Amino acid sequence: ILLPIVALDDAVGLIVFAASTGIAKALHSGAVSPVSVLVNPTVEILGSLLMGGALGWIFSLVEQYFNSRSKRLSLAVAFVFLCAAFSKLSFSLPGGIDIHFSSLLVCMMCGTVFCNLCDFSEEIMYRTERWVAPLYVLFFVLSGAELDLRVFADLAVVGIGLAYILTRSAGKILGAHVSAKLVKCPETICKYLGITLLPQAGVALGMSVSVAAEFGEEGAVIRSIVLFSVLIYELVGPILTRMALSAAGEITPTPTSSRGVVPTVDKQTP
Repeated sequence: ILLPIVALDDAVGLIVFAASTGIAKALHSGAVSPVSVLVNPTVEILGSLLMGGALGWIFSLVEQYFNSRSKRLSLAVAFVFLCAAFSKLSFSLPGGIDIHFSSLLVCMMCGTVFCNLCDFSEEIMYRTERWVAPLYVLFFVLSGAELDLRVFADLAVVGIGLAYILTRSAGKILGAHVSAKLVKCPETICKYLGITLLPQAGVALGMSVSVAAEFGEEGAVIRSIVLFSVLIYELVGPILTRMALSAAGEITPTPTSSRGVVPTVDKQTP
């Protein structure tokens, strides 16, 4: 239950982020109108979903013509770049309607459609994940390098950061508990699911990059707050997740002997 909820959480977060960013842009520029507050964010969300869905559908069709694993992997990387490139397009229509796209939402929708249409998507995703670890490390190193601790000399920023961490944690735990109760999930899910949702990293950092690029000095402060919260959550979150999964009986320690780990044997039916 945890794995699809995490993916859905990211998708909903990106949609809400796109809508709130559009409203924030209108307020920041002073050009507040029904079009800038309601129409433009809605067009950005729907346009990003349509673009990502179309690219994911094309991706699933093109992959069928390649049998080589290396070529399939290269094509997967190429479509990531295509998603990022097409999401940079923008158009202006009469009536003050501006059409923009969210690169994060486009990429997520592309992957969702592709993995649900392509029969061998699991193989491609497995091979992709084997070499992206250094990119993850580079991404987090570059993100951490932008954490300016001097912004926390302002008590107001510290207060906002603490409020963000506490309210997010409360929302995850209470929201998961209440919703699990409403749909009558087992007690272990009601009790421990919210704790396992606390870790925060990739998508939040990606959204903070967009904010920093769009809103200048205010965006830099927001990015520093998010980076600091990610640091806290990634220090504490995985430990709490492990404890919650252990308490729920979902994971158990690997049995060990005096010589080390006892190897496990796969039992295959005839």
